[in-house]
Amino acid sequence: MFWIIGAKLAEPEPREGALRVEGHLITGKTSRVPYGVKWQEAHGLTIVPAFIDAHVHLSVAGDMTLVSRTELRRGVAGVLDLGEPERLLPVDPRPLRARYAGPLMTAPGGYPTQSWGKDGYGLELTTAAEARAAVARLAEKQARFVKLAFDSRFPLLQPEVARAAADEAHRLGLMVAAHALDAASVRLALDAGADVLAHTPRDELPADLLARMKGKWVISTLWAFGVSPDRLRALREAGARVAYGTDLGNEHTKVGIDARELALLVAAGVDPLLAATRDAAELLGFKELGRLSVGSTASLLAVRSLQPQDLADPVWVMNCGKLVA
Repeated sequence: MFWIIGAKLAEPEPREGALRVEGHLITGKTSRVPYGVKWQEAHGLTIVPAFIDAHVHLSVAGDMTLVSRTELRRGVAGVLDLGEPERLLPVDPRPLRARYAGPLMTAPGGYPTQSWGKDGYGLELTTAAEARAAVARLAEKQARFVKLAFDSRFPLLQPEVARAAADEAHRLGLMVAAHALDAASVRLALDAGADVLAHTPRDELPADLLARMKGKWVISTLWAFGVSPDRLRALREAGARVAYGTDLGNEHTKVGIDARELALLVAAGVDPLLAATRDAAELLGFKELGRLSVGSTASLLAVRSLQPQDLADPVWVMNCGKLVA
């Protein structure tokens, strides 16, 4: 057992306090630390939960083991991998925690089979029966999400096929994410039953689509696609929930916490710390991550401030109660 002392605790506003850590858990909080205890120094720093990146492609970013270790060392404790071939499932990059979707479900010749996803990252479907069978296979491999691809530059899933995939996913308790960057694709995704937009769309969405996003999720990925923060602001103001995500594996991304993405979230009127901790944890179903509450896992960052550059460059990283070298 030890205490983390001398820091402010971001909950989410910083306030003076100390955390007791036993094993891998936070087991206590106080404003006055008992005398004579073992402690971890954090004077002048702020403690925040470790980050969660809700859109990555670990194997596209490089060697999955190396990428996962680097993510953890740089402050990311959990990820949602939204595109891996079936041959690489289950995705288990421990000690990094992961949820995953498997390959993108698409039409024959659809995105991403003609570009970066030629080698099994896209799963081509032609019938509703194929879609239901594919979802069942992925669920057996412990996928917690499925991902539908809608990109009008390529052939698109037939509506009945997309709907069958989403219906089967929901029947099995999986969430449905969609790659949809333009307004027409967003409409197709919502018609199919998507719960999550895997990216902030580039297009300005019409009022009827914004209204349909109330209560649904959008993953930011603003930097990777050069999307205006105004697009995310409109979704948030319409009632969409926002999770931080970088699309790691995209050529414009880098391993670890991305200060550029955090700054764009600020510009969109979104609290980047909440989007990358509490809210991302809720989307992924990581009940033990994303908070500094008693009973949460002691996966923590010590940072100089809550500004994007400092959040992306922690002074030290703790995972499950142990400092990460």
